[in-house]
Amino acid sequence: MIRFFNPVFLLLTILFIGSAQLGNAQITSPSSDYFLKVGSDSAYFFCTKKDKPLGSLTARTPMGVSATFSWEKFDTLSSSFLAFSPFIEDEDSVSQTISRLEDGYYRVNISSGGTSTSYQAHVINNWLEVTKAEIPDSTSTCEGFQVLADFEAAPLRYYNPQTNQMVNFRNNNSFIFKWEGGDLASTSLEPYFDPVAREESDPLKLRLTITDQLECETSETVEYYSKIPKSEFSASPTKGEAVLKVEFENKSINADSTIWYFYKSKAQIDKEIAQNKGVVDSIDFILFDYLPIHEYERSGEYLVKLLTVKVNPTTGNCYDTLHIPSAIVVDTSLIKVPNVFTPNGDGVNDVFVVQSQSLQSMNIRIYNRWGGLVHSWDYSNIRGRDYTYKHSVWDGRVNGRRMASPGVYFYVVKAVGRDGKKIKVDGFVHLFRNKD
Repeated sequence: MIRFFNPVFLLLTILFIGSAQLGNAQITSPSSDYFLKVGSDSAYFFCTKKDKPLGSLTARTPMGVSATFSWEKFDTLSSSFLAFSPFIEDEDSVSQTISRLEDGYYRVNISSGGTSTSYQAHVINNWLEVTKAEIPDSTSTCEGFQVLADFEAAPLRYYNPQTNQMVNFRNNNSFIFKWEGGDLASTSLEPYFDPVAREESDPLKLRLTITDQLECETSETVEYYSKIPKSEFSASPTKGEAVLKVEFENKSINADSTIWYFYKSKAQIDKEIAQNKGVVDSIDFILFDYLPIHEYERSGEYLVKLLTVKVNPTTGNCYDTLHIPSAIVVDTSLIKVPNVFTPNGDGVNDVFVVQSQSLQSMNIRIYNRWGGLVHSWDYSNIRGRDYTYKHSVWDGRVNGRRMASPGVYFYVVKAVGRDGKKIKVDGFVHLFRNKD
């Protein structure tokens, strides 16, 4: 496929090729990538690889009958055409194609029935080759990395018979460089990139593509082994009553070690700042577990920070930190007491339940109208409402034995919350047994 790289030559080239096809008397090259008119001759360019000539020429007799083809190649030392024995790729009685041609100025002599004619054409093999593409360990740091690269290109020279000189067609300022890989991109031959966190087993592949003025191109790939970690984690749950058991999922990548910083509650930090009139140590404790689990004993709002470390003996260790997006909230203490219950066995409101939240301890006393104790419960290390619900409920029996009579009972509930708050609630509860 012929591509026209220069608009100046476009119209002339089209006219030239059209007349040659009509007359069937021109050296052509259908497999060339680019075409250029050099005086009265043609120059064909071929995108190929170094030391792999790809040039080809096709000659057709203008006589319209069988002819003999002989090929010559111009010798710059003697300034004359010398006999040349090409590799013949295809031939018939009126045309012949030769291939595997190196750079040079070629002539074909066509003879038939005592008539002979000759045509000339230039062959130019165009190649690009990346000679270096690497990321030295010394150029890759916590701040970024430098890619080093270099390349060679074919000289693109052809012989001008009018001036008897070699003409250099290569424009050394027209190369286009393009680096691509992941979210990285650059048009510099030796770019400097910001670092990217990747697992060591999954290096980032960066591909360099170099394109020249004739749109021939070459490419090379280099692998970037990241030297930086990326901290990432999640916590579940992030809200609830004390004691709140929180599991942390470590989603960090490319880290050799992890350090978890658990902060004191916001209220405690504010209190210490006020007492000390200045900055205080807000860190409560540190863990080195990969997947820590922590139980929050006290109400409050808590922050967590994860620090990850990537060990780099050559250029120094790299670090990354991440704070939990929103604070872990441990609910404040709460007590709620019902004013009626119906222990009649219908499965609805059959027990007297003191609803609680974030309590450290609780004391329940229930009395009949004569002051007799009918139910009591004490516990000093409550670790969730499930425990209190299971053990503190009153099922309507007097001290767990006989059925209590329907009527009004007096309760007193005392508790200490995990926020330090002391709570006392008293009042009356109505016990009904009639199912109607």
